[in-house]
Amino acid sequence: MNGLVKKVFQPTKTKLFWLYFVLGALLIVAGVALMPVWPSSWDWCFWKDWGKQIINILIAVVIVLYLVFFLIKKLRKRQKGVILVLTIVEFVLLALIALGCVLQQFKIINVGGACAIFGLALWCRGSVELFRAYYHQRGDNDRFPIWWLVISIAFVSFGAYLFAKPLFQDIVILWIFVVIVLLVGLVLLIDGFLAKPASKKSK
Repeated sequence: MNGLVKKVFQPTKTKLFWLYFVLGALLIVAGVALMPVWPSSWDWCFWKDWGKQIINILIAVVIVLYLVFFLIKKLRKRQKGVILVLTIVEFVLLALIALGCVLQQFKIINVGGACAIFGLALWCRGSVELFRAYYHQRGDNDRFPIWWLVISIAFVSFGAYLFAKPLFQDIVILWIFVVIVLLVGLVLLIDGFLAKPASKKSK
């Protein structure tokens, strides 16, 4: 954690320090523009709906990151068996949902909200892990970790609940994204000052 903080707040001194200011300012402007606070009655405000329009794209990006950095690793570890088949089904299902989120932008298909999609993802992961627990104990004498079994059951239960009765609206996803964009922009502005080389005193 300390190493990450040092990398973020101890940038290398460079003559291109002004790029930090440019990128930081652009991100802050983008974050403000994407906020879902602009009145719909402001016809001159052409960016008022930008935030709401990218929500499905954000959901699709999160799903793709989950598939690439988590599920693909799971697939590589499994060479055969029921768990491999179930993981493939989970991968295909979430990939189709991500595609649906993109197509929804063009009014081609209607996909459920972010909370329902999150619930489905939890339910799928929990179901696969429950099957893995069953076949793991059936195949050898090693005990499946009881704490992970409890988490898997919680995933299935809570995921089904979120899918049936969403607890948050899609706008929450947008606010999280906006806050992250603003924080990154602020950090870049700070790094701009820190990356500025010391001025050489003229004789």
